[in-house]
Amino acid sequence: MLAAGRRPFAALMRAALALAVGLGAACYSNEYLDGLCANTGVCPDPPPESPVAFRITSLELVDPHTYTFDTVLGVCTDSTATLNGFIAQGIADYDVSNVLVLRPLDPNSAVAKLQFVSALCIAGEPTNCTDRMVAGTHTVDADAFNREAGNCGGTEPNSLNSAYDAPAQPPAPCIVSQRISGTPVRLAAQTGMTPLDLALVEVELAAAYAVDGEPQKLVQGALRGFMPAAAAMMPAGQANGISFVPWNVLAGGAGCQVDAMNTFSDIDNHGLYGQGVWMYFNFTAERVQWATDRPEPMPETGGLGETDGTGGTAATTGPTGDATATTTVGTGS
Repeated sequence: MLAAGRRPFAALMRAALALAVGLGAACYSNEYLDGLCANTGVCPDPPPESPVAFRITSLELVDPHTYTFDTVLGVCTDSTATLNGFIAQGIADYDVSNVLVLRPLDPNSAVAKLQFVSALCIAGEPTNCTDRMVAGTHTVDADAFNREAGNCGGTEPNSLNSAYDAPAQPPAPCIVSQRISGTPVRLAAQTGMTPLDLALVEVELAAAYAVDGEPQKLVQGALRGFMPAAAAMMPAGQANGISFVPWNVLAGGAGCQVDAMNTFSDIDNHGLYGQGVWMYFNFTAERVQWATDRPEPMPETGGLGETDGTGGTAATTGPTGDATATTTVGTGS
């Protein structure tokens, strides 16, 4: 049902994205410091680059699994691998480009600003991405915290099925976001079809740094969030023209059971939202060139950066403050 075929990227969208990301730019460092050094001879050490963007290049659902009834064979099958293949094809075709933007990229800082956005990207050397022309509903900001020991991220009690692969637990040095109250996670966006977005709440992103080599990467990434039953029972979008209703493929929801004699449930209970399902994805991401019109956050006393103004649960979307600026960060010179 979810088998995906390769589809060429629309030429008009390529042209629009080229204008949005400003492909005329070639190589970047820190333009202000370069100018200061050239004009005054004062050449201070540059601060950590900000912002730095990482495009998710692999995204795999590990818990729960999905189950689909095969009308040809007349059996219920675990369709998770098919779903993950469909997601992977959309990423490879640049139909979907979920991007994590860090302000700054500095594993030694206590706190960073993280933007999670369903961006627009063009493949290349380097790949070019932007949040220009992206709806405010598909970009969210949060504080993120660096750890020099232990692991980042975690799982909810009694929310995992021991028969499935376990979600990643990124080792230090790593970064973990605060819980984001709610954001859609885009899985597919095929031309002429309704994008496939999972409406998750209490979203957390975590990943280990692998920034010493080229390309710089975030590895052993973990994305988790809760999907309330009311949201899971609604169509989340289309997969190859077929309406995708998460509840209909979940064991314990309306999904079929592979073994009718040994039924089980992947449905969880949440203290606030009631019935639903905790969803766990593993991911990796690679650094991309980033173009944005968002201003940089202003640091507060103590160097922890601006707050999100919501008490630490989630931040609003869009630029903050009245000033406007254009920032373009490359991946090397």
